[in-house]
Amino acid sequence: MITKFMNRSFWQGLFVLTAIILAFLHTLDNIYPSAHGLCPFGGLVSLYSVVTTGTFIYRTHGSSLVLLIAVIFTALLLGRVFCGWFCPLGAIGEWVYKIGRKLGLKKKIEFTGITAVLLKYLKFVVLAVLLYFTWTIGELFYKAWCPWSAFMTIFEPDELLTDVLFGSIFLLIIVGISLFVERFFCRYFCPLGASLAIFNRFSLIKPVKADSCKDCRQCEKVCPIGVEIRAGKKINDMECIRCYKCIDECREPGLLTFNFKSLQIYQAGLLAFLVFGLIIFSGQQLGYWEKGRTLTQDAGMGLIRNVIQDEKLQGIEQNPDANGGLDDYISGENRSLEKLPAELADLNGQITINDLSAITGLTTEAIIIIWGLNDDYSTDTNLRQVMTDTGLARTKLLEMLLP
Repeated sequence: MITKFMNRSFWQGLFVLTAIILAFLHTLDNIYPSAHGLCPFGGLVSLYSVVTTGTFIYRTHGSSLVLLIAVIFTALLLGRVFCGWFCPLGAIGEWVYKIGRKLGLKKKIEFTGITAVLLKYLKFVVLAVLLYFTWTIGELFYKAWCPWSAFMTIFEPDELLTDVLFGSIFLLIIVGISLFVERFFCRYFCPLGASLAIFNRFSLIKPVKADSCKDCRQCEKVCPIGVEIRAGKKINDMECIRCYKCIDECREPGLLTFNFKSLQIYQAGLLAFLVFGLIIFSGQQLGYWEKGRTLTQDAGMGLIRNVIQDEKLQGIEQNPDANGGLDDYISGENRSLEKLPAELADLNGQITINDLSAITGLTTEAIIIIWGLNDDYSTDTNLRQVMTDTGLARTKLLEMLLP
């Protein structure tokens, strides 16, 4: 009975339902993590900032790092089992493909030749690009294109059509292509899947094909990723998502099993879930799940946000001209939140406060006060470091400098 109840479909459904519930709860109260706070990849792109400064980049926080650790530990144990059993986007892509078959759409599309090779490594290129620019700029520059953000914004139609419009379009494209190409996003675009691929080679538990296999190729036919499965070999292929359909549908029971032969498929899934859940529970109990912008007890400047000291404002009000027209910023009513002009929008995280002073016409003192920084804050500091210190995104900091 338990083998039928706790199968892969059960865990996929549970995680998709949990994601939907959390997406809804986030619309009611932002104490619930946002899309990026509920994405292990958010922990990965924040890793550089966490290691170097102890703070997370804007929109990510403790929960994303805890999830990343949980995913890595399950990967060390079983390989890319998160992809095959728990990932909501992976489950949706798989379900859509099944719907396509039920609707009588064209048989499964498989890419071959150079196209297959290029597409296979595309997700690694996506991973490298996202990590490089996120670590350089210091914010989730890709959030508007992120299909996960779009999925987690389904209860906020205004945001779907504005902030994550391109992500919504990308999600629809993924769903559309998934009708014909099984696990399309997982195989060719997912950066998290790319980052987990190496763990298949080092995982403790692996599927193994016996030497006595008659090579009927049934396992390859049912593989959603198209992995080549050789007789007498452990399945170490980086593309394998550990769905274990090959084991489940082998025509000769016992020829394709785990290297721990007594292990059953449902037990592997349950083991992965227990490890995953234990790490999340531990992270919550240790207080890291709720740690917004910082891993330290004293968040220091990370808690400053956009706080400007009243006494400084009063002094500026008395002599606004000396501060580059800072009186326009005091009430906040004249501060534009519209799209940044080109001269600001094109700036990256390496621009310094001195450079911004020359571009905007504001004095460095005025910029420091607008951003709520200390008086002795170095004007040679670049924007990326300011983002880390204040907990504000690049676009938000630049918007604050608009007249």
